[in-house]
This record gives sequence, C-alpha cells and structure tokens, in this order.
Amino acid sequence: MSRFGDLQDLVEHVRSAASELESSPPPYAPLADDDYLKLLALDQRPLCHDAPLDPAAPRLAELLAYDRDDGDFLHGAYRQLLGRECDDEGYHYYLDLVRGEGRLAVLVTLARAEEAIHFRHAHQRQLPDRLVRCMRAWQRLSSLGPLRGLGERAWRRYLAWLTRRHRQDWALEAGLCRLLAEQRAWRGDRHGLVSALLEMNRQQGCLSERQEQEHARQQALWTQLATIRRQAVSSSPEAPPPPSGGESLPILDSATLDAYYIAFEAAFRGPEAQIAEHLDHYRGDWTRARQAGQQALDLGCGRGEWLRLLTQAGFEARGIDLNASMVAHCREQGFAVTRQDALAALADCADDSLALISGFHIAEHLPFDTLFALVQQAQRALAPGGVLILETPNPENLIVASYSFYHDPTHRNPLTPVTLQFLLQFHGFGDTAIRRFNAPPEATRLPGDGPVVERLNAMLAAPMDYAVVGTKAPREEAQG
Repeated sequence: MSRFGDLQDLVEHVRSAASELESSPPPYAPLADDDYLKLLALDQRPLCHDAPLDPAAPRLAELLAYDRDDGDFLHGAYRQLLGRECDDEGYHYYLDLVRGEGRLAVLVTLARAEEAIHFRHAHQRQLPDRLVRCMRAWQRLSSLGPLRGLGERAWRRYLAWLTRRHRQDWALEAGLCRLLAEQRAWRGDRHGLVSALLEMNRQQGCLSERQEQEHARQQALWTQLATIRRQAVSSSPEAPPPPSGGESLPILDSATLDAYYIAFEAAFRGPEAQIAEHLDHYRGDWTRARQAGQQALDLGCGRGEWLRLLTQAGFEARGIDLNASMVAHCREQGFAVTRQDALAALADCADDSLALISGFHIAEHLPFDTLFALVQQAQRALAPGGVLILETPNPENLIVASYSFYHDPTHRNPLTPVTLQFLLQFHGFGDTAIRRFNAPPEATRLPGDGPVVERLNAMLAAPMDYAVVGTKAPREEAQG
C-alpha cells in the first residue's frame, strides 16, 4: 500500500475515533479510594508530546517528527530508540548531523548503536520497515571495499531524495498520530475525572447523610432533655395536683410547651452549626457595633449560637429567653442568660449602655404594640453608634408568606421589610438597611421565560428571611 493510502487510513481513523469520543458514554471505572488524589494530579500530569501511538512499534513519521523542530526531534529519538533522555554531548553532535545529513541519517546512526540494540531486545521494540531497510543498506556499504566512499555519497543522496519526496507526508502523518495520542490521553484523563467526581459525589452524599443523622440525634437529645425537665417540674412538691374526675383539664404548663418548642426548633430551624454559619453574615454589623462598646444583649437567645459568636468577637454578651430549657442549655455552655421578658430586660438597661441589641425571629411573635415598645426601648438603651438587628421571615417570598410562616403556631403575622425598616426609622435610627438571606432551592423556580414567569419566580424564589439593621445616630447627628 502506498504512503498516501496509509495517510488516508490514518485520517479515517482520526475521524472514527473523534466520532466515538462524542457519541459514546464516558468509561466509568470502578471507584477507588485514591480517586480524589487522581483528580488533584490531573493538572500535574506531564505532557508527553512525542509518545507514539504504539510505543512497541512506532511509525517512521513519528520518529522523524517533521511537525516539530530539530531539538524536539532529537529528544524524541533518544527516548524512543535509546530509552533515555538526550545528554548534552549527544545533543550537540547529532544536531550538527541533522543539519548536515538530515533526520533519516540520524535515525539510522542511532538505531545501529549498541545501546539502541540492547534497548530494543530488552523491551521488545520494533523499528519501522523503511528504517530497517535503510540500516541494512548502510551495513552493506562495508562490503564495497574501495568503492565504499562512493557508495556512502550515493546513499546520502538517496536519503536526501527520499526526505524531499516524503517530508510533507511524514509531517502530516506525525501530526495526525500525535493528535490520536493526545486524544487517548484525554480519554484517560476524562476516565479519571469521572471516577474521581463520582467518588466525591458519593462522599458528599455520605456526609449529608451523617449530617442529617446528627441533626436527628440532636433533636432527640433536646426532646429528651426537655421531657426530663418537664417531669422534674411536675414531680416537684410545688407542682399542682392532677385534676380529679369531672374537672376540666388545665391549660398546658410552660414546661410542656417548652419541650414542644425545643423539638419544633430542632426539627425546623436546623442544627446549631448551620445556624452559626448563617449568623456569620452579620460580621460587618457586629464589627461596627464593637466600636460603640462591649455590652451586647440578645433577645430570645435560644440555643446560644449568636452569643458564642459575640463572645468570640470580644463582646460581654448576655441573653434572655422565656424557654427555661433554652436558658438552662445556654447556662451549661457558660453564657450569661436569664429567663426574662424582652421588654422587661430592655427596661432594666440604662440609657446608652449597650453596643448591640439583637432579636432573631422574635418580631413575628409579638403584638405590634409590644414590637413598637421594644424598638423604642432598644433605641434608648443603645449607645450612640450602637446597632439593632431584627431578623424575621420574609413575606416577599410567596411560599413563606402563604405557607411556611405558619409552621410555627406562635407566629402572629408576617412583617414586610419596609414596615419593619420604617419602624426603626420612626424611632430615630438614622442608618437602616434591609438584608435578605437564605435563597430557596432552585426547584422552586418555574421553568420558562417571559414577564409573567419572571414575576412569579421573583416571588417564589425570593430570599426566605430578612433582617433590618439599624444604627443609633451619634449625639451630634441626633441633636442636629
């Protein structure tokens, strides 16, 4: 078959392999423990641009490498024929030989070396047929005797003629072979990438499952704790006797309601670590408040996630809550927490005494007159430059406003962001801002385009919570 026919076959091979790469599914290998390390090592894999398609039987065009410069040719020839890198002495010697007699003559010289013969035998390598024929022709020159010099000159002219005739074809063939070799490497990389990503996805699923298990375990512990405390209260000497037959049942005692609300919060609010991560969004606000002082008060402190962050930020933080179990839990962690009403706690504070007042998800529990008084008292108790944070569910989200808000039966009514912001402004907070948090899952969005779908998605996919953050104006601004 002619050289042109070989090239046509090679072109068809490239097209067939490219088509297979696009249409076939990626090769999913069995997952291994080190797939993640393989993924990290993909970008560190050294590129071997001169690796032949078949290292055991390279093509002549791949060895000649006419699609690359003389230096790259020599480095590749050393690796393929001698099995090692090119040394400096050999590089300069053969570089001069390339420029004087051509690459084919260099290949013949290298392939006839004892080192090359030993390498071929040790690694079962084959040489291209045309290169073997050239080597035999060179070997027969030794039998010409006095005519050997004439024979060598004729042989070199033959190599030059052969190179002129086929150089373009060899360059094209080398390029196509290199493309196929790179494609093979890319398929291997994709193989490793898919395996590593699948393993990472599996590990992420395991972590999510463990997180859910820990959440459920925490919820169960909270419920057990509240039940134990409720039983302790009911068995105390001061506890009222159970109703006798015929008497109406009394309203549930506070310990029972505390137990229910602890279990409810654990089920719907999320684990403490997740809440603490969300609260870190307020880092800029507590940093600003820290300039106004060290005293901080958290209204409805719950499990104490916010108190922990404030303490780490350098505040002398204390909290209040009406849930006795929550108070006990915070005290066990070393926080200064009392069981007290929010308005009563603020009334006990001196004017301009606090740097930060916070209330996370308490505003929606309060009648408006109580909320009005709470903001008023907070403005009085804050020092100039102090910060008030009130976070609450966001009714701009249609699902929150019409459904999830009412999961908690103690919620009264949603408060729109502009309403709560205006309440702070009315009481003299000069710098107020609305912060929106907690985007809903992408699945809540409606598919499709158009103004109607966009408007609905704006309501369905609005953040599920928001906060109004107000800063008490410095004295000079308030007087002005």
